[in-house]
Amino acid sequence: MDKAFFSDTPHIQYGETDMEPLVRNACRFGCDIQIVCTRGTAEISTGIQSYGMRRGTELFLFGGTLVQVSDPSPDFTVRMLLYPKDVVIKAILPIDSDFLNYLHEYPFLDHIGGGAPEDEWENVLQWMDMARLLFTRPVQYFRKQIEQNFLQSMLMCLYNHIPRKKVTASRENSRRQVLCHQFMRLIRENSAREHQVPFYADKLCISSRYLGDIVAENFGGMTPKQLIDKQLIAEIKVQLDNPLFSVSEIAQYLNFPEHTSMSRFFKRNTGMSPKEYRASRK
Repeated sequence: MDKAFFSDTPHIQYGETDMEPLVRNACRFGCDIQIVCTRGTAEISTGIQSYGMRRGTELFLFGGTLVQVSDPSPDFTVRMLLYPKDVVIKAILPIDSDFLNYLHEYPFLDHIGGGAPEDEWENVLQWMDMARLLFTRPVQYFRKQIEQNFLQSMLMCLYNHIPRKKVTASRENSRRQVLCHQFMRLIRENSAREHQVPFYADKLCISSRYLGDIVAENFGGMTPKQLIDKQLIAEIKVQLDNPLFSVSEIAQYLNFPEHTSMSRFFKRNTGMSPKEYRASRK
């Protein structure tokens, strides 16, 4: 499928938005995303995980993530930054890997509640003000350097705000917790192509049975296949929302042996055929 189907950016982009286009239609972002909620409330879903956004909360989502908004309040507003992958890679090299693992595992930050320092939220808004200054007007010279320096400095500042005990606790999680986080990340990155549990167990270098025990322990008795299928349903819905692609093309892209098998899978899990789902979205 055409790469234009995915949302990406060659440069850092800043915007202030209600995210209304994502209320009905999930979107896969090829770039990394930073979302800071300044007003109202909403749920932001990545398929198998949801985050309750309200004023003072922040969400970091890494490239390849599905994003959909639900139940936004009338005043829901965010300040949003999109980061191209090459800028992110260069910016993160000098930063503590434990911190990056922390953001992968705990992308949701609360800068007002949870015992955050009084000036933490104000500092976040100041960084957003700087982003607006830098990235809402043409930059003739040194754009890549400006982008890299901004992101690197902002992440380093954020690193200093997060208590060391939280980052250390993330590193010292039990092996089962770490594997569970890694499994969730693998699902987000691979569920569009890989639908079976053994693929993920092999990636984690554990048995399918052990993976099942970990998932049941952390997700109220759910199985790994149920989580994979839940993310895959979100993937199919994203593709079906684009009228340029036929059901057969979508099935091929999502690695189903034929379109009828995808249709059966989708109807079994949603109660609608792909065509019925498309019709309901009009």
